[in-house]
Amino acid sequence: MKRALLGFIMLCMAVSVSAQQRLAENFDYPVGDSLGAHGWTSFSGGATNRLLVTSPGLSYAGYPLSGIGNATTLTTTGQDAYTQFTSSADSTNAKAVYAFFLVNVSSVQNGGDYFLAFLPGTSTTFYSARVFARSNGAGGINFGIAKSSPQDTLNAAMWSTSSYNLNTTYLLVSKYEFRPGASNDAVSLFIFSSGLPVTEPAPTVGPIAFTSGDAFSLGRVALRQGVATRAPGITVDGILATTSWFTTVLNVKLAVQGLYNEGSGQHSVNDSVTIYLRNNTTPYAIVDSSTAVVDKVSLRGLFEFANVTSGNYYMDVRYRKSPVFRNGVTTWSRTGGEALTQYNGFSYDFTDAANKAYGDNQLLKGAIYVTYNGDVNQDGTVDASDASAVDNDISNFASGYLNTDLNGDEFIDASDAAVTDNNAFNFVGSVTP
Repeated sequence: MKRALLGFIMLCMAVSVSAQQRLAENFDYPVGDSLGAHGWTSFSGGATNRLLVTSPGLSYAGYPLSGIGNATTLTTTGQDAYTQFTSSADSTNAKAVYAFFLVNVSSVQNGGDYFLAFLPGTSTTFYSARVFARSNGAGGINFGIAKSSPQDTLNAAMWSTSSYNLNTTYLLVSKYEFRPGASNDAVSLFIFSSGLPVTEPAPTVGPIAFTSGDAFSLGRVALRQGVATRAPGITVDGILATTSWFTTVLNVKLAVQGLYNEGSGQHSVNDSVTIYLRNNTTPYAIVDSSTAVVDKVSLRGLFEFANVTSGNYYMDVRYRKSPVFRNGVTTWSRTGGEALTQYNGFSYDFTDAANKAYGDNQLLKGAIYVTYNGDVNQDGTVDASDASAVDNDISNFASGYLNTDLNGDEFIDASDAAVTDNNAFNFVGSVTP
């Protein structure tokens, strides 16, 4: 009975963790891979014009998801695909959902077609907040947004009045706004050629309360290759789905020793990490904190900070959200800290060098560096007391999301003991300024 109750509590906590992050997609995968190999699901178009990882990725000054990894390129009459939010959003838990993304359009046609939209978490047909691109008739582009029906395209107000250039990278933001009542939700489109406003500005297009059907809930971002006579040729990158306008975002890549499989190059599970931002001078006071789920494939998490200003900071990284379930060795970022610009943030990769962690406090596992875990009692050192806790849970056949589960399989066994034993033998512990 106690174990069942504990399992229920841990499940609730896991749901709470997941609800904090929506989606961040940088296409940080090998060129030529199918998107289907990296968490996307194809749902129409078969093998025609498959959606692949393409190079180069897109860059846009001031956007935290800029210049990371590669991109994907859409043409016409081909495969469509979606990727799931970490959690869905609906009229009861969000006022609006935003999709930030970079685009570079190589070709457009008269009439235009939509290439990116939201979907409900269980649908492959109810496209909402449909983002369009068309020819303006003079060698340029008009972007547009419609809500959920082909009839929406009869409203000329869906199109931007300004013209945009081919082969130029823009930051677009689509917004779906949940409103009380039926068939009155609104959509907006923001188009930026430079910069990213600190607070939400007036949209470039909208808000338009189309009378077409409301989505009620949204849980997927879809990429669509449209009709051969209307669809654009377009590169898309840096997709971020959130339920608020942009905060200061740190895009952090890290791997945890026990979770990381050097054969697959992935974590065994998605799991939470908390980052405390600290001043880089003694006494290194905590300025802000954020928790995100680190994706098991990309090894990246998107950490949003609402209360931090521009300055130089250390990242104090703690594996898992709740101290009760933590077993990671506290890991700080490299000596001196990192320069952060408010509302822009930065991207940081712990995995590409030992010295990305303060005191080189990482382990080379396969081709990348991983942060240590095994500090079961969170006293800063992996030692006999941690090994004893793991051994006791092995003897009691313990299972679940516990601090003694070091490899993420929720079974406490010899593989967990091996991590604590090895780290205790090597005197592993936290290293801080």
